[in-house]
Amino acid sequence: MFGYWDALYFVLVFIIGIILAYLLERWAKSAGMGTREVGDGTKIFISGEDPEKIIPGFEHLEGFHTGKNTMWGLINGAKRFFATLKADHTGLLTDYVSYLLMTTAFILVVILLRG
Repeated sequence: MFGYWDALYFVLVFIIGIILAYLLERWAKSAGMGTREVGDGTKIFISGEDPEKIIPGFEHLEGFHTGKNTMWGLINGAKRFFATLKADHTGLLTDYVSYLLMTTAFILVVILLRG
């Protein structure tokens, strides 16, 4: 639409964005939003419990059954599946190429048979 001006507009908007981000970061530091920079509470909370803290009454479980994160149920449920995959994983490129060829041959046979 604007020809060679498109690139110039992009560069201009990018520079303005960088300047605004820098000014916003400086303002946030000076405004003192309550973010701690040292001490307890400086770790970023993602999900679940803190793996470094010991939960009273559950010291003997070593974090396996305590639900250390929100994905614990999925990880625990799919453990056997991934253990099987890990046992079959050789790391050899020839194995993966043969899997690709077998899959391609299977798909071609299905396409040829079904018409």
